Amino acid sequence: MGTVIYSASPLQAFWSSLTTILFILGIGVVGLGIALFRRNQGRGVRILTGALGVFLVVVGLVYAGLMWVSISSGAQTVAVRLNNKTIAQDNCGDNGGTCTRYVLETDAGNVFYDFNVSSEAYDKAQVDNCYQVTYYASRSPFNVAADTDSYHQIDAVTRIETADTAACQ
Repeated sequence: MGTVIYSASPLQAFWSSLTTILFILGIGVVGLGIALFRRNQGRGVRILTGALGVFLVVVGLVYAGLMWVSISSGAQTVAVRLNNKTIAQDNCGDNGGTCTRYVLETDAGNVFYDFNVSSEAYDKAQVDNCYQVTYYASRSPFNVAADTDSYHQIDAVTRIETADTAACQ
């Protein structure tokens, strides 16, 4: 294989999902704790706080389960041609702030991939070159055949390296 332009551990690839899950679960557990141990609040407030806490714990567990399905299905590697590089600006939060995403728009035959990568990988990647990308795909817990789709947006990239042009034919 060629030069490695990006490499990350699975923990690094799923770090944002893990922190989000822990945050949701933390808020849910705190809500449950408040509902159970703050006896000086009214019954309605405690029931509502407890119900919201249970809801957040369930959402966190479902999110963790979906992430586990992606991790346990294993990493995939695909040879792709880089068609375009895009810096996407997304709205973040209610205060009008923006978040920046670095996107590598690629194709492997009739299948198109958008890889969300770090700024370092974005800077090193060159349009019209061939790359071998290792990633964890989002998977459905119901075994729906997602591999037949013609477009994939991938957030959990673990390795990008240059590949021979023949691999992208």
